[in-house]
Amino acid sequence: MNKLLTLLIVLLCSCAANAQTNIGRDQLYQSFLTPPDSIRVGCYYYWINERVDPKGVVADLRWMKENGITLAFLATDIRNRGQGDDPWAGQTFGKNKFQSRLWWQNLRTALKTAGELDIEMGIFNCPGWSQSGGPWIRPEEAMRNWTPQGIEVCKTKQGTDVVCSPCSPEATGLEVDKLSKTHVKKHFEAFFGEILRKIPAKDRRTLTTVVVDSWERGKQNYTDSIFVKFRQRFGYELNYEDEKCKKDLDQLIADLVASEYMGGLTEKAHEYGLRTWCEPYAHSPFPANSITYGSAADEVAAEFWVGDKKFRKKEVDAALWSARRSGKNRVWAESFTDGWPEFAKDDWSFEKLKPIADLYFHAGINASILHVVISQPGDDREPAVRPWFGTYFDRRSQHAKDVRPLVSYLRRCNFMLQLGKPYNNATDQRILDDGTIVRFTDDSQFEVVFPDGRKETWNPCDHL
Repeated sequence: MNKLLTLLIVLLCSCAANAQTNIGRDQLYQSFLTPPDSIRVGCYYYWINERVDPKGVVADLRWMKENGITLAFLATDIRNRGQGDDPWAGQTFGKNKFQSRLWWQNLRTALKTAGELDIEMGIFNCPGWSQSGGPWIRPEEAMRNWTPQGIEVCKTKQGTDVVCSPCSPEATGLEVDKLSKTHVKKHFEAFFGEILRKIPAKDRRTLTTVVVDSWERGKQNYTDSIFVKFRQRFGYELNYEDEKCKKDLDQLIADLVASEYMGGLTEKAHEYGLRTWCEPYAHSPFPANSITYGSAADEVAAEFWVGDKKFRKKEVDAALWSARRSGKNRVWAESFTDGWPEFAKDDWSFEKLKPIADLYFHAGINASILHVVISQPGDDREPAVRPWFGTYFDRRSQHAKDVRPLVSYLRRCNFMLQLGKPYNNATDQRILDDGTIVRFTDDSQFEVVFPDGRKETWNPCDHL
């Protein structure tokens, strides 16, 4: 009798454990099919050549919501590029002049509508997409270089001053000194702070993020206190003409770009209850260290392009390892970027883009930002706005019907790859608190191994 009772107890306990496992399995599977609202696929949302109006802004955001895009990073004053060497040739601009009455109306409309639709918003920290500048930056607050002839504002190879770019004429200005937290914080207040002061909190309920794109503004080697900081750090005097100082100066500049620039932006963002999001690498000479620079931001991102001939290891490594070093779980990617007239795309498809995304999911990407949604005129009879860059995911794309299934696929993958923590330091395997292991397989399925050893394979393309 005692043996029979013991067997019954064992069977009951086993049934209870299986029932509990099934509940956990069923909840996880349903969350896989329909991820929680916290898993947001986003987009870069660009206003091009001042061709923006309130009706179009509302239509843009409603389109995003209908297609599952619930995070938008707004760049307010992007300039298109004409043919040939002259970037202004053939350009036409609309009425949405930088910080004009219409500009403020459009921005308030965008932020208010996003709040009503529960679309989380970020705004680039300056006009254009790179880097941190504007008309408010004075020469003594700008990126500067020491030269044998004296201190001068940093110049491009073409000899013009380094400015925020590419943006409309009214929005263009000098790039702020990246080695001075004082000047960086003043820049923040002049642009982002002004937005927070002029637009009531009730009309920007979902504004959360200060966006910093990849570095494209070259190097600087001077700031107001560079001699004092050098002496404090290394114990001897900085002499720009002495080659022995070069290595130490480069190290100091890299540390200051991380602490004074990215650290300064993050400090200001936190004062207002916001976070920073950055791409910690360069597409021009980079005076910083990607790991320490990215660690100073709240969120980090890589990027990948549709037309790439090779894997973007530099960008992925910069984002992944700065995230790992600073305890960040999400590693974003600006996804499906393209550029120049022969590459800007409106001929994309789900089937074409999926394997590109999968490649980067295997490499450690687990959060997605589509590049790009272009604001379109409110009157659909007007021609679509089409710049020289990007894969077009906006409401005027000829493949607009494919946006929703693509976003659904990305959300499912993002959800599974954000669970728990990396397993055995892998980039495409996760382990949950209860011991469940999730692996993104070579054939782009999710293999789920439960604590009791049961194994299932889930297809993120099912029922899209």
